[in-house]
Amino acid sequence: MVDSRNTNSNDATSDENRPMFLPVLIGTGANAYGLACGFHKAYGVKSLAVGPAALIQCRHSSIVDIRVINDLTEEKHFVPELHKLATELKAQSPDRQLLIIACGDTSAALLAEHRDEIRKDYLTSTIDGPTLQRAVDKVSFWKLCETTKVNTPLTAVYSFADFQSGQKVPQPAAFPLELKAADSVSYLSIDFPGRKKAYTIADATELNQVAHDIYTNGYRGELIIQEFIPGDDTGMRTLNAYVNSDGSVAMMCMGRPVMEEYAPNRIGNYAAIISEGDKTVYEQCQRLIDELGYTGYVNFDIKHDPRDGSYRFFEINPRPGGSSDYVTQAGFNLARWIAEDLVMHRHSEPSLCFSEHLWMGIPKRVLKKYAPAGPLKDDALRLISEGKWSRSCFNSADRNLKRTLGLWRWQLHVSRDFKQYAPKRNKA
Repeated sequence: MVDSRNTNSNDATSDENRPMFLPVLIGTGANAYGLACGFHKAYGVKSLAVGPAALIQCRHSSIVDIRVINDLTEEKHFVPELHKLATELKAQSPDRQLLIIACGDTSAALLAEHRDEIRKDYLTSTIDGPTLQRAVDKVSFWKLCETTKVNTPLTAVYSFADFQSGQKVPQPAAFPLELKAADSVSYLSIDFPGRKKAYTIADATELNQVAHDIYTNGYRGELIIQEFIPGDDTGMRTLNAYVNSDGSVAMMCMGRPVMEEYAPNRIGNYAAIISEGDKTVYEQCQRLIDELGYTGYVNFDIKHDPRDGSYRFFEINPRPGGSSDYVTQAGFNLARWIAEDLVMHRHSEPSLCFSEHLWMGIPKRVLKKYAPAGPLKDDALRLISEGKWSRSCFNSADRNLKRTLGLWRWQLHVSRDFKQYAPKRNKA
């Protein structure tokens, strides 16, 4: 692999060399907007974001249009609605290629399961359904890590059949423990008071109660219970990559979260990330990608273990991460890779990120007040002072009064959430 920075990631292609394609983004939130910015910077093209609602991040934009399709993420409507949309778009511009990207878990699953049908109308690099199941099921991923000798936390599995038979939830290590649904897509379809993306469990009583709440509210997949890796938000790592349609890795970029969000429905999402790189982690990701036969966008959740200095892999997501714009802001335009692969049919040596850039989904004042004191916060403040920072969805090339006011209202809501839910921090 070649360690390099994609220094031309923000240079728009000249008019005479500009390809004729339309990015169709399934989602209208921050993830979709970040990709739309990348396509616009690299190729000067306007994207189309589609989804059940017009979220604030893409509203009133000059670089992305929104199409609301109420039942798009329902399986029976997914292929027919996208085919109907493709027919309309091709009628408007017959020579224009349609490039489709899923920006969320549900749409990524549907795109993989129906890949062959979707490819009749759109270009896509997504994996197929069986590969998706191997990738996203946390039990399968744990076994995959064992096969490829990639480090994971100590792990146990609990099934619905175990729950029905009255078995207690297994404890693979000492408390606290981490609990997640193995089938993250199925878990999205259920809701109940206190529902979380992931749980940190203090004792056996809580462990069994959480499993009871999940199963009695309709989830039927397995639960994965893992050793708790010590350390705060700053120990986490997120890694985004793009794998070409021929299986070669185009790009990898690792990020170190400065802090996470704390609102109950946003736990597990990152609020600020500093891009970085680690050769050993990139090599481990390469082994997982090769073993899976993976193609397309991929996102890994990883944590640094302070006890031995290793990195422990938690899960893989078949889409750009929700905060994946940090990759583009670090100089590795996430949108460019898929266009280079599927539209221009150009592959080059892998580009690996080792550069520093601070990406934030929050106002600076929130980071200063709520980020844990320590060297990482100091690094974030240094990058701000050096001008090496960016804000999610705030784009100087995409400004108007309605958009600006909407984004500020959104950020005010984010600030209020931190005031309500964030742990108290000592001032640094």
